Amino acid sequence: MTQFIYAPLINVNDDFMTLIEWTRPAGAQIRRGEVVAMIETAKSTAEVEAAGEGYFTPLVEPGSEIRVGQPIAALTESAGDPVEIPSADRPGDEAGEPGRSWTRKAEILAGRHGLDVASLAIETADGERVGEADVLRFLERRPAAEAGPAGMIENRPGGGIERVVIVGAGGAGAQVLDILTRVQGQRAVGLLDDDPALAGRSIYGIPILGAVSDAARLLEEGVFDAAVISIGTRTELRAEIFERLAAEGIPFTNVIDPRSAVLTDVSTGIGNVITPYVQIAASARIGDNNFFSAFVDIEHHNVVGSHCTFGPGVMTSGGVRIGDRVKFGAGVFVEPLLSIGSDSVVATGVALTRSVPERSIVKTRANFVVRSRDA
Repeated sequence: MTQFIYAPLINVNDDFMTLIEWTRPAGAQIRRGEVVAMIETAKSTAEVEAAGEGYFTPLVEPGSEIRVGQPIAALTESAGDPVEIPSADRPGDEAGEPGRSWTRKAEILAGRHGLDVASLAIETADGERVGEADVLRFLERRPAAEAGPAGMIENRPGGGIERVVIVGAGGAGAQVLDILTRVQGQRAVGLLDDDPALAGRSIYGIPILGAVSDAARLLEEGVFDAAVISIGTRTELRAEIFERLAAEGIPFTNVIDPRSAVLTDVSTGIGNVITPYVQIAASARIGDNNFFSAFVDIEHHNVVGSHCTFGPGVMTSGGVRIGDRVKFGAGVFVEPLLSIGSDSVVATGVALTRSVPERSIVKTRANFVVRSRDA
């Protein structure tokens, strides 16, 4: 039985890559897990491993551009066996449109604006691969009436998509936009930020619609369905904006990356952001408007208040209780059954072994020296 080696997905934004070289010759007997090729994307170089065993037959030449999922080599039971590529795997058959293709960035951007990227390819690219710039040019040419009032992006008919506006257009705002490209049932329609220098700009093709004070007007105009706050460092500001907008009747939603794990009997409030590779373990209780950075572990039976921010790699043990507006740095470890009082700051690298009263600052003492090797 012939097995195929396929071009892997290395970067979510790179649908195409270059085959640099084969590391094994044609006809070689290959073992499972053996490296057979080197490939290069726009951002990295990677090895391709064989997922099976057999005699090696390359299907593309070094230096060729290949797409994700394309068969690039075959493993046969015997040396010299003929290889026939299934029609569904032949390059050019993607989406039923021979010769038509598009980049991942173009697909994401088109999806955010309710566009069919396949139709867009026919309309704007004349058979060539569509890129993000092609989609942006299409959006710029689209009549204002089609986009709706105040730049509103229309919901897909009958799709039930929740349109989300993001408060804060900094680095954490870009994180939330990235998460929403992977969440079924939600999509970003705009950002709000009080920095006047950002007016009229966009991030990843999503427009900055105005200041935070514009939220109530935009909701009344039907531009969005719910909001989420992306500010990941200033807990007091997160709390102040959340409470002000909630008082104005702005609904909030949770944005949860599908690569995170929210386990059994977890309860959450509203307005939480859970970024990739976070675990919220069994029977944890989460309040409102918290921001969990990547690789945070909120263990079983923890209780987390509201308006807290967690840097990457915060690890709590079971039964920990965390108050409101607590800010954690990166790489914090918390032993079981401890309490951390509201309005506290726990700095990067701390290993908490006892409870912390309200309004505390916890940080490590310097324990290393940096000196020149030439001294």
